[in-house]
Amino acid sequence: MRALAVLFLLALPASAAADCEVTGVASIERLRVRLPGQRLRTLAVTDTPVAVRPGRGNRYRDVRVLAPFAFAARTDAPIPWTVPTPELVAGGVLWLTPAVDLEDVREDREGEGVTVRAQVDAGVWIGRIHLPCGAVAVGHGESGPPPPAWHSQGPRWMPQHDRMWITAEPGEGPSVRLDAPEGLSTPMVEIERRDGWVRVVARFSSGAMIRGWVRHVDLRAAEDARVVERPFRRSTEHSRHALCRRRPPRQDEYVGPAHITVGTLVHTSRDGTEWASVSEPSIFTVSWRPGDRWVRVVHVPGLRGDGRCAEVIRRAWVPRSAVSLQGERSSGILLGLE
Repeated sequence: MRALAVLFLLALPASAAADCEVTGVASIERLRVRLPGQRLRTLAVTDTPVAVRPGRGNRYRDVRVLAPFAFAARTDAPIPWTVPTPELVAGGVLWLTPAVDLEDVREDREGEGVTVRAQVDAGVWIGRIHLPCGAVAVGHGESGPPPPAWHSQGPRWMPQHDRMWITAEPGEGPSVRLDAPEGLSTPMVEIERRDGWVRVVARFSSGAMIRGWVRHVDLRAAEDARVVERPFRRSTEHSRHALCRRRPPRQDEYVGPAHITVGTLVHTSRDGTEWASVSEPSIFTVSWRPGDRWVRVVHVPGLRGDGRCAEVIRRAWVPRSAVSLQGERSSGILLGLE
């Protein structure tokens, strides 16, 4: 019964498990795995398929690692949020690219979707952006359509204050908030004026663009403004861990590649608690002694452990009957080994 429960939870679709889950291939640190009666485990993944629930402002976020081991965890580490492809959002006011640094991604309280804050340039943020869940990803985005050819000839303006609202129509429609406490490195360009409102276009180093309406009193002429070049790049990076040495295998010990049947539950010890399942075919490194009914998994692609050597996974055991070692049966085809 316990095994069936684990499989059910790992296979639960996103719509049933959470209001909003954001997926992608990403590197995430400090994945906390808590099991009844067990010490808290801390794992990490590198370039691995994951699903993350943004949450509503809590320190920890729920994460589902999807492959090749599938398991649930929580983390307080930075999440590399991004947009999957360049896209026009906020009612056509904002053009976002995967180069922007999405911050403070939270589930909307009003309904489905998320509210995000995006750093679009050095010292410049766009806040209160409302997006559907599908408009956000984790990891790295991809190239897409070219940016809109917005007109960029006209009077130049700078924000009058650190914070300014930009709307799709004069004083109404979808809106975003521009936060620029250090000003803009490139002035905004006026393309239209209506009563006390000015329609402007702004371009940023990340490739993001804004076109919308601003109150004239919130602007100041840019003729005397000093343009300062400030380098910008996405801040979220994952650390690289050096490989470490492992003791030589014993004379009667097999240490090498293996295939594990998809759907196999992974235990903390022989006959111990299940904490993960094998969700896709992969080449694992295992340790096994002839006659043992259990096989220890010592390396999983993309997964780093919580022991002295991060490349070696601890407390990951699977039944021998679910494992095909190199040279057994049709393991050459199963493992991609000749």
